[in-house]
Amino acid sequence: MNKRYLYLLSVKHIIALLCLFMAAFFCNSAKAQYFGQNKVRYKNLDFKVYKTPHFEIYYYMKNDSLIKRFAQESELWYTLHQQIFRDTFNRPNPIILYANHPDFQQTTAIDGEIGVGTGGVTEGLKNRVVMPIMETNQTTRHVLGHELVHAFQYHILLGRDSSNAENIGNLPLWMVEGMAEYLSIGKKDAYTAMWMRDAYLNNDIPTVKALTESNKYFPYRYGEAFWSFLGSTYGDTIIVPFFKNVARFGLQYGIRRTFGYDDKTLSKLWQNSITNTYKPLLKDTVQKPVGLRIIDDKVGGDLTVAPSVSPDGKYLAFLSSKNLFSIELFLADAKTGRIIKQLTSKTSNTHIDEFNFIESAGTWSPDGRKFAFSVFAKGRNRMLVVSVPDGRTIDDVSMGKAEQFSNLSWSPDGKNVVFQGMSEGQSDLYLYNFDSKQVKQLTNDKYSDYQPNFSKDGKKIIFSSDRATYDKSLSQAITFDLAELDIATGKVTNIKVFDGANNLNPQYSSDGSQVYFLSNRDGFRNLYRYTFANGKVEQLTELFTGICGITEFSPALSVSNNNDVVYSYYRAQKYSVYNAKASDFKPVTVDPNSMDFTAALLPPPKAVGVDLINSNLNNYLAYRKIPVDSIKSIPYRPKFKLDALASSGVGVGVNSVYGAGLSSGIQGVFSDILGRNQIYAGAAVNGTIYDFGASFLYLHQKGRWTFGAGVSHIPYQSGFYGYDFTTRSINGKDVPVYEEKTDIIRTFEDAVQGVASYPFSRTLRAEFGATASRYSYRVDRYSSYYSYVTGQDANGNQFTTIGNQVDFQKRKISREEFLSENGIDLRAFQIYAASAALVGDNSYFGIAAPLGGHRFRLEAEYNVGTYKFFSPTVDLREYVRVAPVTFAARLYGYGRFGNTSNNLYPLYLGYPFLIRGYESQTFYNSNKPNTNGFTIDQLSGSRIAVANFEMRLPFTGPEKLAAIKSKFLLTDLNLFFDAGLAWNGGNEIKFQRGPDAIGQQPLTDQNGNPVKDANGNVLTQTIYNTNQRVPALSAGISLRVNLFGAIILEPYYAIPFNRTDIKGGVFGLNFTPGW
Repeated sequence: MNKRYLYLLSVKHIIALLCLFMAAFFCNSAKAQYFGQNKVRYKNLDFKVYKTPHFEIYYYMKNDSLIKRFAQESELWYTLHQQIFRDTFNRPNPIILYANHPDFQQTTAIDGEIGVGTGGVTEGLKNRVVMPIMETNQTTRHVLGHELVHAFQYHILLGRDSSNAENIGNLPLWMVEGMAEYLSIGKKDAYTAMWMRDAYLNNDIPTVKALTESNKYFPYRYGEAFWSFLGSTYGDTIIVPFFKNVARFGLQYGIRRTFGYDDKTLSKLWQNSITNTYKPLLKDTVQKPVGLRIIDDKVGGDLTVAPSVSPDGKYLAFLSSKNLFSIELFLADAKTGRIIKQLTSKTSNTHIDEFNFIESAGTWSPDGRKFAFSVFAKGRNRMLVVSVPDGRTIDDVSMGKAEQFSNLSWSPDGKNVVFQGMSEGQSDLYLYNFDSKQVKQLTNDKYSDYQPNFSKDGKKIIFSSDRATYDKSLSQAITFDLAELDIATGKVTNIKVFDGANNLNPQYSSDGSQVYFLSNRDGFRNLYRYTFANGKVEQLTELFTGICGITEFSPALSVSNNNDVVYSYYRAQKYSVYNAKASDFKPVTVDPNSMDFTAALLPPPKAVGVDLINSNLNNYLAYRKIPVDSIKSIPYRPKFKLDALASSGVGVGVNSVYGAGLSSGIQGVFSDILGRNQIYAGAAVNGTIYDFGASFLYLHQKGRWTFGAGVSHIPYQSGFYGYDFTTRSINGKDVPVYEEKTDIIRTFEDAVQGVASYPFSRTLRAEFGATASRYSYRVDRYSSYYSYVTGQDANGNQFTTIGNQVDFQKRKISREEFLSENGIDLRAFQIYAASAALVGDNSYFGIAAPLGGHRFRLEAEYNVGTYKFFSPTVDLREYVRVAPVTFAARLYGYGRFGNTSNNLYPLYLGYPFLIRGYESQTFYNSNKPNTNGFTIDQLSGSRIAVANFEMRLPFTGPEKLAAIKSKFLLTDLNLFFDAGLAWNGGNEIKFQRGPDAIGQQPLTDQNGNPVKDANGNVLTQTIYNTNQRVPALSAGISLRVNLFGAIILEPYYAIPFNRTDIKGGVFGLNFTPGW
């Protein structure tokens, strides 16, 4: 019987898609995939629930008064936003509240990593607002108002019948985020106004198209300014109709439908509004900062923040994105800006999960030999102290109950550090003593105390605080005044300067008689100096943009003991660090009560239409708060709900051979309100009832451990095709027939599995798994019978002619019959496996492959049942970046060890994601024999070992990273060397190009007869030792192409050094990201 193996398109492919979906859900949560970093849950939080008229607030803090104030403000924001959206929450909207940002980063309600700069998240599946209490009352109020705008946006776009035409995907990010900023801040925003003045000064006011398509323009700031322009020009009543029109019809038609003209006209009106507003202000300011620019984007990268000058003024410590992929701590010469060295980084110090870089700066020891700063590590903020001369970590301190803290200041005697810290959602000042290792709380109230700085005699602390404005401000904006704490008495004295402005970043002068600080009292952000003795206030700068960090509350000022004034200047969408002596400034005495916020207003300064938003924000606390007794405590319920549902569609087909069939697939993800329990269920069918597959997975991730369990039934199809000449009983007669038969082999995999993982840190975890699987078979034979005629032609050659089909039969084939015909025993078997792995990953990804850090995976799996074997995995990867290239190395090994390991399908080494140049198809396409005994059999075995080396160059892509700038073509260019070895137990391993020759044997034809040459000599061929295995080597060049993040393609040219059946190299294509 002649036959060939068939691989049939079947339910396997639909199930495979389901499994990809399942793996993305299941593995991301349970194991973070083969590699990947961890989202560690250091705490097992016990949530409670408060219910208000429109919200259910999930919390765990013991600070009940804070939670109830938060609940009241939630209802205040609802009242304000409801007047704009004219929409009502029919069911309470969930708000999941965390006590601080480190706790928020551990949330299970949101999949994926939560970055340091993320203030809150509102997701559309359950319309949950997830956020922490922020470090200041003002920021908490703003983030809450911002996120509740998103809750209304989701409600009006997704809260109706899913068949409606509204589509949130039509909305550009600047519209979504800009609206949330405008509705929660209003048009009086000195920080965003600074950005817009900068855009005017740079002659870089974007059009609507540029704002939508380019990532150059920060959507929060520019979006807020654009919405302010629309509200002030057309009235706030235009906001929601415009938002809905863009959601329904897209941006271009949405603009025309709302305003009656195109986006170019609207862009011109906006640009003119900004120019007309800010041009008159330019004449009263200067553009050149005082002092010497020591750090700019060429030296420190795109982001240079948190400058801190040493006490003697010689050195500067700052945080920078100089190395592109992460924030790192650098040391520079404070006079010239020359970078001396990197003090520490996440790659070199694996204890650091992230730097606290958004709104925090570090501090120098009095002798200038140590530097202390705040980092995120082990689920909270910790203070790291590094030795400046050698970068060693001297101290790693947890600040007691202050789980989040920032803005450290070292005492002049070197014994203490003061900082602002958070406990139970409350921001206060704390003192850490290096000798006793104890933390002392200095303030304890509902007010926000911010950016403390020690006096030069160590007796007092100057800081910014909202204690003078929190209770009396009618507006939603809670501003900061200066305050001074006497450490001995605990007395706090408010300094009445620019009451109503934000006065931040206070720094004592060298003799302690004056305080330098930043204020927006005239709508700009300038440097001021206050004298204690006489209360005199002097303005030291008149900048058109301003002195600022990443946010309005970021530290941007540092003063040495020699009155060196170092500050961060914002210009051209970048931050530069300047160093000036106090004597370089030209002080101008100003009235401490003089304020003018004209420059802080977003264009146009006067509203023409209905000004509902700004009127409401200016009278925020005039709205009646809900009574405290209306906030009810209710039991916590998980509230499982469908998060996502997807279908592959339904198809019905009828075939005369195989009969009727159905193809369909559906999968869904369910989770509880906190995301701690997740369920995945999927099912698919493609063909008959035997082709039905399903899987069910449950994941529990409340504490640090993640546990999962699943069951599945998955059918796979393969088959044989063959033909034979036989006899068939037709109409009671045995007639000779030609039989074509197709055997459809269904392999059924029934499995139960359990997984668990324990993350030690962001970069290290342990994984455990257990699986019980049973594999069984069913063979269905489809036979078509044809008449045939045999005969002899005129030349005496035999021939066979196939006639018409005379019969058809479908039947199930027994295991015994299949074995007798094909020699393959389809006996059911079971495998029980248990595994454990240690996984580390601190790498960072570039365009198409990792470019720095390291990865490793050490795994052991033991299998028992029908087959018994042990299979270890060792995978070690290192990436060393020497800009602009990265040197990457990998050592990989996997094997099966045991008496039955060779009975399983062999491992194949020639896949291009292991070694390039040895793909199986290239052997089959080669028409030349090998002359050294290296055949495709050398690439198969029960054990494999691989070594790879690459030099990677980001070739086309972002300007800061790639050799050639490109917005659309993202590629890496690679030079590579690959080596691999496959072998079985008992093989002899030889480090040479091919196995040893062991003799000669005659060549034979297909009938077994010797082949002779023209002279009658028998031709011979060399026999090679088949028990020997040699390593396969190759080298070449490849180009990895990132296709919009969907897939990475790698065309390559490889020279396989072991092969003699080809000349030169081979071309190939790999479909996996770079290892």
